[in-house]
Amino acid sequence: EGGDSLLHFAITLGNEEAVKFLLLNDANPNLPNVRGSTPLHLATEKHQKPLAELLLGRRRTNVNAKDEDQYTPLHWAAQNGDEAMTRLLLDRGATINETDGQGRTPAHVACQHGQENVIRVLLSRNADVQIKGKNNWTALHFAAWQGHLGIVKLLVKQAGANVDSQTTDGRTALHLASQRGQYRVARILIELGADVHVTSSELNTALHVAAETGH
Repeated sequence: EGGDSLLHFAITLGNEEAVKFLLLNDANPNLPNVRGSTPLHLATEKHQKPLAELLLGRRRTNVNAKDEDQYTPLHWAAQNGDEAMTRLLLDRGATINETDGQGRTPAHVACQHGQENVIRVLLSRNADVQIKGKNNWTALHFAAWQGHLGIVKLLVKQAGANVDSQTTDGRTALHLASQRGQYRVARILIELGADVHVTSSELNTALHVAAETGH
């Protein structure tokens, strides 16, 4: 069912002995199921670090394999806020700025899901926070939209994210925070030097946006 191999099943069950046995008998660690998930994707998704370590112990395991959404295991670790798994994957050669089907890096995904602990790890390993995904959204845009105050501060103060970077339709992080009524984020962005006069493609400033959306 779902094109799962025995290795996928063993990981789903969290059965370390079975995983060891299958790998010793040359089970293919890169075989994807119908969702394009390799056993390593699955181990990462399920927070199974010991099983991920076993898989990564095989030289041919592809740490940067992509599933149907073009997620790498590192994207899953970032989404799940799994700091230990993030470190493990990076130590084993995961590409830190790899993009998914929507142009999102693991840093984008961590910002979207409010995973501040993972963002700290990614920044300490020199993740590029200026990368633009679909519609030119940066990591800062996602953090501002979702109202993740701590992450917004980290991105601007520690990583030097461009506070006035604009999406395809001209919105800055300040526009997005204002639109969502994320006051504390908007205030911090202004303190960090955001330009309140930048206009979006509808020629709205962040103040217009806040007024229009009832904030």
